[in-house]
Amino acid sequence: MDRGKFNCAEAMLRAINDKYDLNIGEDAKTQMAAFGGGFAVGDVCGLLVGGYAALAHMYSSDTYPKGNMKLRAICKEWYKRFQNEFKDVNCSIIKPQNEGCSALAKSSAELFAKLIKDTG
Repeated sequence: MDRGKFNCAEAMLRAINDKYDLNIGEDAKTQMAAFGGGFAVGDVCGLLVGGYAALAHMYSSDTYPKGNMKLRAICKEWYKRFQNEFKDVNCSIIKPQNEGCSALAKSSAELFAKLIKDTG
């Protein structure tokens, strides 16, 4: 996945949107800008957050999103797989250990695709 001009969270959501033809609006994609770089402070990786945003779009129900057990389960699985793959979820820890965001972005996109294949 080539991040181009987008930060990690934006790029992840945009890539998933394109791959799965989710028809996510431009406003939602743009709002992901606030989550890149670990909330801009090196905290939770934007790639993980971008994946969460995509999962919410893919598995949420308009009528009862809070009680959506499928969404909760797949979000937990996404977190677990991400943490297992990168040994942490903190941007400031995993980014230097993985040759930066570009390498992480590609691996994260592959990990997300496997999650959908395994659970979808």
